[in-house]
Amino acid sequence: MKLPYLRIRHLESRFPVIQAGMGVRVGNSNLAATTILLGGFGTIASVGLGDIEKSKTDFVNESNRVLAAEIRKVRELSGNKKPLGVNAMVALSNYEAIVRKSVEEKVDFIISGAGLPISLPEFVGDADIALIPVISSGRALSVLLNTWKRRYNRAPDAVIIEGPKCGGHLGFTNEELEAPDTRNLQILYDEAEAVIISFGYKDIPLIAAGEVATRADIENHLKYGYRGVQIGTKFLASEEAGLDIRSKEVFIKARPEDVVVIKSPVGLPVRVLKTPLVERTIAGKREKFGCPYRCLRTCNPAKVPFCIAKALLATWYGDIENGLYMTGCNIDSLDKIYPLKDFFSILDQ
Repeated sequence: MKLPYLRIRHLESRFPVIQAGMGVRVGNSNLAATTILLGGFGTIASVGLGDIEKSKTDFVNESNRVLAAEIRKVRELSGNKKPLGVNAMVALSNYEAIVRKSVEEKVDFIISGAGLPISLPEFVGDADIALIPVISSGRALSVLLNTWKRRYNRAPDAVIIEGPKCGGHLGFTNEELEAPDTRNLQILYDEAEAVIISFGYKDIPLIAAGEVATRADIENHLKYGYRGVQIGTKFLASEEAGLDIRSKEVFIKARPEDVVVIKSPVGLPVRVLKTPLVERTIAGKREKFGCPYRCLRTCNPAKVPFCIAKALLATWYGDIENGLYMTGCNIDSLDKIYPLKDFFSILDQ
């Protein structure tokens, strides 16, 4: 089958692929710009961008400054081509500031998860920006649609549905994660579609997220009714991903049995590789750290076992001993470091 274009609001991409906004600094300007040029939706991860020392005393403004610089760099690298978006986590303490800065910089879309983005339309106002919430259940989507309709008379322009086999933070109970087939992406699609119909909406594209690494994976989701897919794990090993080569090699060498779920300082389950930091955490040890940022509204620095910002920065610069390596279940799809164009070339056949 010829893969269709992905159309969301006023936006269009040649292939039905959204690059996941992976933080910290993985989904950077280079990865986003390359994705756009190759025919997908490029996404900047807005978390953990600022200079480490400057962020200690001016976290919000420093985050905004670097986010704006990243957005402008993507525009330069891509020749101002669309669609360019920002991923904004609801759990961030500077969530509103990140969204408003994204609006000011005139991004094309905003993806928002790690909590229900109830106030997203308020922060965006009447800007011509596609709003794409991330949900993991029909119930969550119903709450979101009801609130957006009542408060803002607005519907999402698309909805990303993250399944229980996704990487990173997960919107499922531990029991659901242990039996992922009971909450698979087909079941979640049916739930979401029923909710959308119940609200009288006719055309909200649904995007599948979880274990997408091949053209066949994309085709399977499209056949079920999804309009496109979001890809994270597969892009971790791309040359363009913002990671030190030592961290990319960790992902490439990992096997499915290395993947575990632990509780994140964000307050949600998180799927990661069993690296030294995670092994220490599982053993009940607590890392020594201070908290000058307070980057997460949901984090209690006095109680969490490690600083997630510090751990993800360690991943970014290749500190294997102290890094946190978020991944999906399809870690075995990573077997080498590759140019992103190699992935997109299989979509144009």
